Amino acid sequence: MLIQNLKYLVGKYLDERNDLVELAIQDTDSTKYILSEISKGKKKDYDKEDVDIIKDISFFYL
Repeated sequence: MLIQNLKYLVGKYLDERNDLVELAIQDTDSTKYILSEISKGKKKDYDKEDVDIIKDISFFYL
């Protein structure tokens, strides 16, 4: 579920950063780094549903 959600967030907010998807697959300990990269590089505000996904990721995996 973690990998699926990270892929979704990267695809939606940082479509040019496929390296982050590969990093998530190879090393789930990099979750905090991936979320910070999404936050820094996003071009639009998070949708409410995506905020909920980020909260769940933060609660369960950080």
